[in-house]
Amino acid sequence: MSQVHAFFDFDDTLLSGDSILFWLRYYYRRRPRRRVFQAANWLGLVLFSLRIIDSHTLKRIFLMPMGLEDPETLDRLAADFVHEDLAARFHIPVLQRLWTHHLLGHKVVIVSASATFYLRHLKTFLPMADIQGSEMIWPRKGLGIPRYRDGNLRGENKIARLKALGYAEAGPLSFAYSDHQHDRFLLHFSEFPICTRPTPKLRRLARENGWPVMDWPDPDPVASPSAAPPSAWDPANPVPVRKGSDVAVKLRKLALLVFSAGPGIPVTGSDPLREAAAAREYAPVHTRALRERVMLRYPTGKPEEILRRIFGESGTER
Repeated sequence: MSQVHAFFDFDDTLLSGDSILFWLRYYYRRRPRRRVFQAANWLGLVLFSLRIIDSHTLKRIFLMPMGLEDPETLDRLAADFVHEDLAARFHIPVLQRLWTHHLLGHKVVIVSASATFYLRHLKTFLPMADIQGSEMIWPRKGLGIPRYRDGNLRGENKIARLKALGYAEAGPLSFAYSDHQHDRFLLHFSEFPICTRPTPKLRRLARENGWPVMDWPDPDPVASPSAAPPSAWDPANPVPVRKGSDVAVKLRKLALLVFSAGPGIPVTGSDPLREAAAAREYAPVHTRALRERVMLRYPTGKPEEILRRIFGESGTER
């Protein structure tokens, strides 16, 4: 049987929020004297709004002060950031879906526009995953805007990277998860695309293409900190659920970017290490049953049947 692949976007798909904005907040709180570089962020936003620069250049401007760090120091900061901040921001339903793919013997690949200098530290929590991100090249001397190695890993560039890594023939019998219309190329590439809490544009594409949509409610903000977060997505209740209005989401992102301010508490209460331990306990008892349910050989061309057999899903959003 051919190897089955599961491709996951990161920001707003596997993670709740934009990791680069959380990184900037984390970084400037630990390097307060470098907040002067936020002026460059504001200027970049103005130039971007006037369409003088594109989003790829804007991200390079955001990451400019990191070039002043010693590589080992930056790596330690990035590791601390992933453990202290990002580790509590996973979307639990998608994290559990990732582990289910792994337990079924599927090859898990995270392909993200996020920067690899912090993204690679996800290996602590997801050791089975092939983690691909945007590689930054910092100026050798002095201050300067970093460059991309092989481009920003976004949109069609994700497909180019997957092909360069040897995944060119992985489209059939592969799954893809994303929240954003920029990943329509990745979703079209895979036989079984799933849209996770999609943007309005991607939601429309999902309806047009018959793609399944995953939606789930946010944790209750007034609930007890010890209260269990939602642990699974209920396919029997496909009512669209969004995390507040799009305007509110954009305002929160703007606050993170412009002021390096915003919620510092875990968004979902997720604990990847706990999820990993649960998965290891789950594996001996249930992996064989899961494999029997999908019979290890998927009848291609029948995506709804496959999703129903593996995950209990039988249809797409209407």
